[in-house]
Amino acid sequence: MNRFLIFSFTLFALIATGLVYAFLNGSSCRYSISLYVGEDDRYVFITCYRGKVVALQTRQNEQGEILSKWKVEARHFRLSSQSIYFVYSRTPLVYGSQVDANDRFNEISSGFKLLFYNMQRRGDNDVYIFQEFPRYYVHKGTIDGVLDAWDDTNQL
Repeated sequence: MNRFLIFSFTLFALIATGLVYAFLNGSSCRYSISLYVGEDDRYVFITCYRGKVVALQTRQNEQGEILSKWKVEARHFRLSSQSIYFVYSRTPLVYGSQVDANDRFNEISSGFKLLFYNMQRRGDNDVYIFQEFPRYYVHKGTIDGVLDAWDDTNQL
């Protein structure tokens, strides 16, 4: 019985340490990312400060009129290059007359509270975001700021 308790306590301590590290590292974020998602024809602007993430997802027509716009709020956890977003709010800001790709993406994602993205900085201003849900996609965006406490803006 003592071995089981020691094992359980050790496992709990390791998991708790990992969660605290991811929370503190994610709380050191200070960035803004702009990107365009060609498959859904939408613009995404993401900001993160002190661990709070706000993402604005906008879809426009050819005349520049906004067809749909969503605001997603999340808590940022970060382990190495893995960003984990704990989504606690997903709100449509503009209600269009028809459901478009932006609405479908948010409706599909609304059932998930944890979203996982591999985010890698290249150079001073480029960031690559690897997404696997709802489909595999690699986004290239422009970043201003740092992803976490260990982010080195001088990477090649």
